[in-house]
Formats: sequence, C-alpha cells, structure tokens
Amino acid sequence: MLGVLLLLAAADPLTAPAVGTAATCLIVGRQLEYKVASADVLLVRAGGRWHRSRLPDGCPGLKPNMIIVRRDASSRACANDLFEVKDNFTPEVFSLCRFGRFEPLDKASRFLRWGE
Repeated sequence: MLGVLLLLAAADPLTAPAVGTAATCLIVGRQLEYKVASADVLLVRAGGRWHRSRLPDGCPGLKPNMIIVRRDASSRACANDLFEVKDNFTPEVFSLCRFGRFEPLDKASRFLRWGE
C-alpha cells in the first residue's frame, strides 16, 4: 500500500501573488480574522479567503499577539477605515492605523504568524 504525504508549505504573505484586483471593501459577515505579516501588512480573512492589506502609513504598534479593534462596526471593512492596536492585558491603545486596499490571495494559502 502506498502512503501519501501531504506537505503544506506556508506562503510568505509579503510576496504571495494576488489572484485578482484589490477590493476597496470587504463584507464582514460574522467576523474577520487577522494575522500580522509585518508592521506594514495585515492579513484579513473574510468570506473564506485571505486578503493582504498594505497599510498606507504603516502601523508602528502592530506586532503579533496584539488585538485589532475596528473603529466602525458596520458590515463592511473598507480601505482607510481606522483600527486600534491593543494589548491583551491593558486598555492602552498602542496605535491607531488605517486599512489599505484588500488584495485577494489564493484560497489554499496558509500563513504563519509574523515572527514564527
């Protein structure tokens, strides 16, 4: 019997090719999932697909294991919307940053957190 080995390589979110045109807004649905790729790039999962958002002004306080809180509670997340970067244990806001446009990434993409 032949065994099958499935190897999933983690893609580099900074260089992974976009698979379509960048969107100005994403429909949030129930929730968004975030992963920090760098202090300038945030990965956002919405609708079963990962999107790369290159933050227009960067986000100096953005690091792994920080909490991202959207300022606008609407059903859409859009480029230039503000979000806060907070710590798990204190109410302090480390940065106030803006989303960039959302570049769709391949549905099979898997990403490690920044620094892992």
